[in-house]
Amino acid sequence: MRLSFLLPILVASAGLYLLMRLRFFFICHPIRTMGEFTSALGDRGARRSLCLALAGTLGVGNIFGVAAGIMIGGAGSLFWLFLSSIFAMIIKYAENLLTFDSKTARGGMAEVIRRVFVKCGDLLAPIYAVMTLALSLFIGSAMQSVAVLDVAEGAFSIRPVIGAVILIILLTPVLIGGARKIENITEIVIPLTTIIYIIMCFSVILINFHRIYEVIKLIISSAFSFRSAVGGLSFVAIKEGFARGILSNEAGAGTSAMAHSTHQGRTPHVAGLFAMCEVFFDSIVLCMLTGFAILLSVDNISAFYTPMSLVSAAFSASLGGFSVYILFGLVFAFAYSTLICWYFYGIEYSSLYFPKIKTIYPFLFLLFILVSRFLNTKAILYVTDSLLLIMTVMTLSAIVKKSNRIADLSFKAQKNPE
Repeated sequence: MRLSFLLPILVASAGLYLLMRLRFFFICHPIRTMGEFTSALGDRGARRSLCLALAGTLGVGNIFGVAAGIMIGGAGSLFWLFLSSIFAMIIKYAENLLTFDSKTARGGMAEVIRRVFVKCGDLLAPIYAVMTLALSLFIGSAMQSVAVLDVAEGAFSIRPVIGAVILIILLTPVLIGGARKIENITEIVIPLTTIIYIIMCFSVILINFHRIYEVIKLIISSAFSFRSAVGGLSFVAIKEGFARGILSNEAGAGTSAMAHSTHQGRTPHVAGLFAMCEVFFDSIVLCMLTGFAILLSVDNISAFYTPMSLVSAAFSASLGGFSVYILFGLVFAFAYSTLICWYFYGIEYSSLYFPKIKTIYPFLFLLFILVSRFLNTKAILYVTDSLLLIMTVMTLSAIVKKSNRIADLSFKAQKNPE
């Protein structure tokens, strides 16, 4: 069994274990859970940190990643992506709860790992930080840039090198501005682009709604296909569904805990609820809308060679050629916000753990934008999947080890919401 198959096993096992430990409260009482979240959302600082966290997850992963998953794992991968999102929500809850269960949340999951593993935490925390830095270059810089440059070349015939230079020029002022500037940008960009993208997806779905039963049937049958399977389950679809889900929402990797930690005036339980909501919008809303828009609008998935060409074809087939230009604007806005969010992760971890490379990290980040066009899409996905797997093992180990503490804090908060 390839290492990539470990990811769905780890996420499903840890997610189910946590759901059982917390007595499935968030599934059994969704209205009360949403009420607690919306009540806490009144604080602007909390909203800003949520937008920053969403900037790192919403967007290209929901578009590029979902399309790649369908191309590799078929329609059935969408079913497993949805299932993985249920587990991802509770895992994200645990990540943020542990992050805020200390005097300071700065350092995110690396600090949690250092705190949980007393004997080897001082060694594991820098290793986790290195993984995050590497991931920021591949999933943050390269993958976002590939998506933007691919769409720019198809829609406007902009040469990739020129597009990369333009992207770097537009990024530089924000990167120099620091965390506050990044939060200001994401607070505006994320809500606006998300609403427009949802409207576009719903439009494609409504236009092709007569095929909805056919597509749902295809998703279910492909998810449990006997082809390339053992025991009736398509392992490629399972792996792709879980991998693309984790690629999009990063549950288990623990990365967005750093974004949420910018606003520390929250209880651990409320911080966990914000993380759950992040996964809901990211995977259950946007990923599912993207997947249905593709499957309803495109018949021959195998005719496309890049994920973004597949997405562009799905929208243009239903909404017309002009939709490609709107899609380019949305992809650019999503990728732009994700780029600056991942830069924030990278610069924070380099400041905390590797101050000597802090000065060269910005140049490395911008360099990966330039070279992204020369990197193979499958190679980028392989590297990101491998990094996410290692980080997930570390994060889930910490969560399982502290599961008693997670349950105690959760039950206390449920009994005393104040």
